[in-house]
Amino acid sequence: MPKPIIVGIAACTLLAGCVSYSPRPLEPRAELAALNARALPLDRFVRTSTPANGQPTDTRFDASDGLSDRELMALAVSINPDLQAARATLGETESLLVRANTLPNPEVGAALGAGILGAGGFKLDTDLLFEILRPGERRARVDAANATIAASQADILFREYELAARVRRATFEVLVAEQTVTILDQEERLRNQAVEIVRRRRDIGEANELDITSTELELLEIRRDIRLAHVDLDQTRLTLDRTVGLPPGFPLPLEQSGRSIDIPLVENVSNAWVDEQILDRRLDLKARATTYQVAEQELRLAISKQYPKLKIGPSFSHEGVSDNYLGIGASIEVPIFDRNQGEIAEKTATRDRVRAEYIADLHRLQSDAMAALSRVRAMRAEIDAQQQHLLPLLDRSQALLRGALEAKELSVTDWVSAQQRGLRARRAYLDTLVTYRRALLEFEAATGEPIATFAPNEPPPSAGLTTPERTTP
Repeated sequence: MPKPIIVGIAACTLLAGCVSYSPRPLEPRAELAALNARALPLDRFVRTSTPANGQPTDTRFDASDGLSDRELMALAVSINPDLQAARATLGETESLLVRANTLPNPEVGAALGAGILGAGGFKLDTDLLFEILRPGERRARVDAANATIAASQADILFREYELAARVRRATFEVLVAEQTVTILDQEERLRNQAVEIVRRRRDIGEANELDITSTELELLEIRRDIRLAHVDLDQTRLTLDRTVGLPPGFPLPLEQSGRSIDIPLVENVSNAWVDEQILDRRLDLKARATTYQVAEQELRLAISKQYPKLKIGPSFSHEGVSDNYLGIGASIEVPIFDRNQGEIAEKTATRDRVRAEYIADLHRLQSDAMAALSRVRAMRAEIDAQQQHLLPLLDRSQALLRGALEAKELSVTDWVSAQQRGLRARRAYLDTLVTYRRALLEFEAATGEPIATFAPNEPPPSAGLTTPERTTP
């Protein structure tokens, strides 16, 4: 076979596995337009990540009656840009496994010498050496790559959980802002009634301009609070849109919108139950455990590299005019000075550091969970006390004050002062409810509350799936 043909075949063989470059230009305007065009998905099913019975219960995604916490979590986990960017890093990590399974390229060596001092001909030495991996090195490289991939996957799961917790908090802040606006609107109606009453009393000579000024100032203060409450409501809605991954100002309907803040009961859980929940359901702790496995496998790989490298392969020699020799060539590294002590020491220290960080995180999570549980119990007791004593007293006081004012048994100034005290008491009760629900959200996050995602495979419609389940965690 002619030499050009042989060279061509060899070149084609070498280039067969090469990858060609394909540009993918970034178009900012097109990307921004795609973000602004986002909408709520249709024909999807929501699935809780860790169902209690071991079998997933899927419910249809339905925004017609407002989105529940589960639907908002699934939507955010699906379209949030930050989470999509985090998932994109998984491809970089998976490339480590390709590199770990790739064998080293062979080395070609050649030496050419010409005869001198009357020696005829020339001398040519060539060899093709293949590196023989150290015992256990390839397995250690693959295990280290798999551990790194598992760590990346665990980190993404934790990011999903963290995003779901942020969505729940942002949703609750929107509901709180709506509730604040509702209460202030009720107070404004009361202030308008007070202004009308004082004006009628002035017309019959039982009130003066100072009384009217006092009540109108109270009305203006309430209206100012209403304007500021609407600003806070708009900001909380923008925060929710950003957290979910929707464009600013997207009209996101909420299932609990317009309802009063519920007060879910909390079971009397034990410290051992809290510890088990942390160990079983905290995804950041599991991510830290996978990072420790990465450190273990990297140390194992570093230890395998302490043995000498061995390269072996065929060799060919030509000497003189017609003497040709074919044999085996080999080279071995002599580990006199460097037995990979530095990398072994580094990876050992890294493993110890990651282990210490895991223990520190475990201690922090346990402390945070118990502190959150303590706040939940304390605020629940405070709510019970206010419902038993404060709220009935406020209702009774409101009725008595209104009757006394209409019966002309109470001055306008005293009535305004009493109304201010009642308003402060009701706002304090609302703050107590908000603090309780925030503490409950923190406790659920600290113990690893399950999140909801879209089902990967849409189940066929059935009688049990046409009506969405509505549950408030």
